[in-house]
Amino acid sequence: MSTRSIFLVMAVAGLLATTGAAASETDRLLEILIEKQVLSPAEAEVIRSEAATEETMEEAAAPAEIGAAPSAYEPTAPMQVDEGATIFVRRFGVQTADASERFRMRGRVQLDFAMQNFSDELVDVAREDPLPDYGLVFRRLRLGALGVMRERFEWQIELDFAEEAVEVENTYMGYLFDHGGILKAGVMKEPFGLEYDTSSRYITFMERSATVDAYGVGKEPGIMYQALQPTYHVSVGIFGNGLEFDRDVEEGYSLAGRASFAPYLSGTDFVHLGAAVNYRKNALNTADDFYEGVRLRAREGTRAIDARLVGRDDLQGVKDFTRYGLEFAAGFGSWWFQAEYMNVDLNLDPNRVDPDEDFDIDADSITQDGYYFYVGYYLTGEHKPYRAFGGDFGNLRPNANFNPSAGTYGAFELAFGYSVADSLEHTRVGRGQKQDRYVLGLNWYLTPEVMFKFNAIYLEGERDDITGDGWVYGARGQYFF
Repeated sequence: MSTRSIFLVMAVAGLLATTGAAASETDRLLEILIEKQVLSPAEAEVIRSEAATEETMEEAAAPAEIGAAPSAYEPTAPMQVDEGATIFVRRFGVQTADASERFRMRGRVQLDFAMQNFSDELVDVAREDPLPDYGLVFRRLRLGALGVMRERFEWQIELDFAEEAVEVENTYMGYLFDHGGILKAGVMKEPFGLEYDTSSRYITFMERSATVDAYGVGKEPGIMYQALQPTYHVSVGIFGNGLEFDRDVEEGYSLAGRASFAPYLSGTDFVHLGAAVNYRKNALNTADDFYEGVRLRAREGTRAIDARLVGRDDLQGVKDFTRYGLEFAAGFGSWWFQAEYMNVDLNLDPNRVDPDEDFDIDADSITQDGYYFYVGYYLTGEHKPYRAFGGDFGNLRPNANFNPSAGTYGAFELAFGYSVADSLEHTRVGRGQKQDRYVLGLNWYLTPEVMFKFNAIYLEGERDDITGDGWVYGARGQYFF
């Protein structure tokens, strides 16, 4: 077989694997292969049949539309199978004919580049050492699997290999109830906030807002119940504090809850309201009788340059703290709006401070808070993929995938955001910080799985009597399966 023939076969295979490939394009390539005597007419017909099957299954696995039943929640939505089939394969997943057993591989890759132009004062706010002018980093490099066993038990395992380390991400087992709820146990996100609960695959900018970055929660081991209903979402749970065991540390715990609902849903238009609260008992070093440092940190809008503009120094002597959050979002046609307010109240115990750290304020509590707002518009006519049953945003599906030969170039989104994190109150006088972040973003969705993000970020930072400003320019290439 010639090199050209091999290339043509690979082209057909790639076309079949691409979401939304045109049937006419497939037929054209198959006819070329028949003419070159690479394929027989019978073999070409088999390929056409497989292409039709892939298209049918792609439609069956599409994300839930507004107002759809919560059973469409990933990964519980079954694939469509032909009558009498034993196993059907779609991409990296398999399931039994009755859909009672399902298994699928998943992964995501996010490669970020950023360059900065900071004033000397902003560098002093962010770090004691000079900052690099630019950086390239794998922000996320994840591989995992998920599925359903015995119709009722949902499971997921996911690891992140970015930064030459292995971290446990979403790893849990859950039981699915008839009423549209799920009870989970394992490592997962604590429920808190619209932007945080939205997957990093689907967030608007390269990073979440300065507010969420500083005052959001993390993934912890715990137990959580979620009610997934067509117009509302409720999550409550109790969580630990990391997977590492230290016999000298009483790890602490958190009690978390989040509720959201959609008072207005009409086609693709929506209004979202939500609130969340998270109480955390801080970890206590029982050997030396001091509370572990608390880190509430926000960087510059990328991770390719490590500018710690909030939370450069950990808070000391924190015995417990409570986070509060309010949410609003709306979408009308191709326009959308999103905003949140977050507040953190920290109770202090100056008698239980790490002797190697400073504690020099005369107060038994401090408060840090912030807010953000975003506005965006899809230049190619799409709409924000809101999911009321999850209280979050899902995967955007372009009206037409990237296919220059057919005159289509995917979807384009223009967005602007402002966020602030005010952490000037600190357990060490002069160590508090404040960040104001302005972001202009252009997102290019080639397919539902492949996209590029371009961010221009203007920053203002404050620490003690130092104020400064600067710019960051970032880009991300992302794909997931």
